[in-house]
Amino acid sequence: MAAILWYGPLIDLSAAPSHIGDYVQLLVFVHRSNPVQYKLSKGGSRTVIRTDIHVGDDTRPFFSVSLWDKKMGSSVSAGDIILLQNVRVTRFVDAIEARTVQYSSILSLVHPYESLFYKGVDDLVESCRVGVTVRGKLRKVIEWVHQSRPSLDNELQSCQLKRKVLGNWKMHEEQKSRKCHTLLEVLHLATSCKAVFHASVGEIFLSSVSRDFEKERMFIRRRLINRNDTIVEDMICTGCQLCGSPLGIESVSERKNGPLYCEKSSNRIHLVGSIYRPFMLYVWDDSEYIPLLVRDRAAKFLFADIKADKVMQSFKGQRHHRNLNSHHDVNSDAQHCEMADEEALKSCSSVADGRLKIKGKDLPYRSPNFYLIWLILLRLLVQHRNSPLKFEVLVSPSLEMEDGKFEMISVSMPCFSIPESKS
Repeated sequence: MAAILWYGPLIDLSAAPSHIGDYVQLLVFVHRSNPVQYKLSKGGSRTVIRTDIHVGDDTRPFFSVSLWDKKMGSSVSAGDIILLQNVRVTRFVDAIEARTVQYSSILSLVHPYESLFYKGVDDLVESCRVGVTVRGKLRKVIEWVHQSRPSLDNELQSCQLKRKVLGNWKMHEEQKSRKCHTLLEVLHLATSCKAVFHASVGEIFLSSVSRDFEKERMFIRRRLINRNDTIVEDMICTGCQLCGSPLGIESVSERKNGPLYCEKSSNRIHLVGSIYRPFMLYVWDDSEYIPLLVRDRAAKFLFADIKADKVMQSFKGQRHHRNLNSHHDVNSDAQHCEMADEEALKSCSSVADGRLKIKGKDLPYRSPNFYLIWLILLRLLVQHRNSPLKFEVLVSPSLEMEDGKFEMISVSMPCFSIPESKS
């Protein structure tokens, strides 16, 4: 269905792939709302904020929408039925999503969630001052919500836990890591400690770049769609390989200066080299989302223990090689990128085997392309609906979230034991 209104056509979510690049209207039910924010200055004068909402309708149960406006994001709650006007449909890798622009708007049609069930469908539709086409779509969405109520109730119950304050968190055991079952428990830890939990990765945010850095370039997940985007030059910088602090002039952020002395060194002298620039890793589960501060040492766990200097050396070598061959290379950049994954797999094989065997012959060891391996790991890390990982973090309740209240120590793949069968 598609009716042309002032704000573009009102479409079903199932028709979104046919409207890539178009401005449309969406009438949807909100499953969850996750704000992604970071305060760049201590005074809070400049804030980057984006709210990711997961929505659905009678034609497609799950769809992602990004709201790039603070007031707009704060007006949306899980369980609402809303009308998104003048939003743009975009493609990210193999996923279709919508995002707001400067002239987008949101109209709340049904709020709160409970009113969907103690009011009749006719009463809900008639109470909304909208056009005939919008009313027809609203009726379909409400009927779909009624049919899906059991699963939606379970989903929204976890979201409502955010409003409740957990008690009995006055234990002072800081020696052992606390095992938390949800991120909501981690969020309410009141004492300094280590915490272990399972969560999925949602976004990587570059928090330690300069104030002149473009806002959208701070979010890494969307940049991975552009194969010509040299993300590695933003995620790796000059710094201390012991404490993980950026030291180069290009790494100066709102903090103005890096530490004069290295707290991890016995002689207090920095070990200067290439490091992973400190970034915020947004993780989530069914109850909450939190940002984790990731420094160079912890970042190595995310990237299979590949050091930043190896990635940068491999990247510079590959770029130099391409520049030398650019005058006689007839292959396009797209063809080159298609060969990247195959090249990385060969690199992984050379690391595992120490040599390559082709047609019964042993080839000498070849240095792996760490840059391509790192890039593939980065893409796997932030892909849609990835499996949860096991995180260990250091909790510092006295700090703000954007200052490293939750700092990642390590990450690993969860290991679930299988009970032995009794014979």
